[in-house]
Amino acid sequence: MSIFVFFVLAVIAAAVIAYPMLPGRAPAQPATVPTDGEIEEAVRALRRSRSGGGLVCPSCGRVAQTGDLFCVRCGTGLPESQVQPKADDLVCSSCGAGLHAVDQFCAKCGHPVGTEEAE
Repeated sequence: MSIFVFFVLAVIAAAVIAYPMLPGRAPAQPATVPTDGEIEEAVRALRRSRSGGGLVCPSCGRVAQTGDLFCVRCGTGLPESQVQPKADDLVCSSCGAGLHAVDQFCAKCGHPVGTEEAE
C-alpha cells in the first residue's frame, strides 16, 4: 500500500513540475505597476466616496470639517463653495463653525448654542 501512495505522490509531483513546460502555454504577462499619481488619485477618490458628500481637500483628499478654511494636512485653502455651510446646517452664531443638533456649546469657540446675545 505504501508503494502505491509513493507512486501516486511521485506522479502528482512530476505533473506539477512538468505542467508549466507543456507546449502552447504562453508566458505570464507581468502585472502593470501603477504610478504614484494613480495611487494618490485612487486614495483621493476613496476618501471622497467615504466622506458622504462632505468637504474634501482638492489637493490631498483629506476630509475637512464644516467651516474649515484650510486643509489640516497640507494647508491648501478650501474652495469657497465648500467653506460656506448650507442654509439648513446648524452654525455657531459667534464664529460660524458647524454644529450638531445635540451640541450645547460650540467646539471651536465655546460659545453656548441657542443663546443669542442682545446687541
